[in-house]
Amino acid sequence: MASNLAIGAGFSAFVSLLVPPYVTEVTGNAADAGIVMAVISLAAVLGPVLGTFADKYHAHRLVMSLGVLGMSVAFAMYAFSAEVTGLYALDAIAMGVSIAAISAVSPVFIVGARLPKPLEAKRLTAFNLMSPIGQVIGGAIIGAATAAGWSYNLRFLLAAGIIFLCFLATWFGSSKPAARIRVETKEPEQEGGGEKKSTGLGGVLISVFGAYLLVLALSSVCSNGINNQISNILPQVYGIDAVTTSGLISLAGLLNIGLFIAAGWLMGRYSALSVLTLGHLMRIIGSLGMALLGTVTESSVLLAAASMQLLYQGAPLVRLTQPVVAVRFATVAAGAASGWVIAASAVGSFIGSLIGGFLADAVGFNAINWMAAVAAVVGAAVLFLVVWPAKRRKQADEASKTGGQ
Repeated sequence: MASNLAIGAGFSAFVSLLVPPYVTEVTGNAADAGIVMAVISLAAVLGPVLGTFADKYHAHRLVMSLGVLGMSVAFAMYAFSAEVTGLYALDAIAMGVSIAAISAVSPVFIVGARLPKPLEAKRLTAFNLMSPIGQVIGGAIIGAATAAGWSYNLRFLLAAGIIFLCFLATWFGSSKPAARIRVETKEPEQEGGGEKKSTGLGGVLISVFGAYLLVLALSSVCSNGINNQISNILPQVYGIDAVTTSGLISLAGLLNIGLFIAAGWLMGRYSALSVLTLGHLMRIIGSLGMALLGTVTESSVLLAAASMQLLYQGAPLVRLTQPVVAVRFATVAAGAASGWVIAASAVGSFIGSLIGGFLADAVGFNAINWMAAVAAVVGAAVLFLVVWPAKRRKQADEASKTGGQ
């Protein structure tokens, strides 16, 4: 729980609010901020590797705790790097690998403990809620420090100190939970006792599961492309000051808490794919609204803030359902499928950050909003033309098998 609190405060608040404007201010180049954020995302692709290492050596506690400590160290590195731009890439790699370690391993403390399903569901809900709670706290703290006139160096050190407290809570609180983890090493078989699922790269990518991963990547281009530059987009495009931007980030986290609960309720009444689709459509409307408002002179700040919030509120619906849908269509074992989900999101974030930074430099920050909207629309096309028809075919096949029996 403490590790996911660190993810919410560290990545969703501290990184988003501090790194892009800091790098842009020091280098005078928005593309450099995009590159740094892209490197953080690219390093997160190591999630499946770190998760496999933790499984193999039963090192879940070590990997998760070092991930939180690594985030703290990375923030301290930004504070001391000053204008040595050559260190930004190293800082970004340290941050990305740390985030990957936490993201890949921390859920295993719940799903790997073989808890009764009702208890497992409650703990997973509580675990997911810790991230937006951390975002609210982190955004409020950075907003207060910014209003007080703290320098970037002091704000980075403040972030490092808060995440270090999360590290202490993670390490000293995870000994007994780590002992309860039971790693399933048996490779699952196809339903009905068929052959084992393919683990080859081609079998993953050239399939409905591959199309689903493409949707997740494009959805990540949309959400993270904007999120990774939000502290530049809101002031530069709509004239929203830094303190208000911090407040909007905190508000997004606060609203996310309610949306996670709502997403869980919706999953109980409708399919996970339906809830995920709703979240993706919210991202389309939010990003498109931001893009259109960015082209209007004297655009309404309230409408821009509302569009930004709609984009951010799609996250709980997508995050909560994407692993469930992944297992449904996966051509690999469940653990590997989870790793592919992390990788797809990280690749999308990398592409969105990299292209978004160069677009901001060449055209303006509103170009990031347009990039996000286009990516989300393409993702929706894949979702409705490939994934949904596959779901219907799968349901029909299962119904026919049940009827035949």
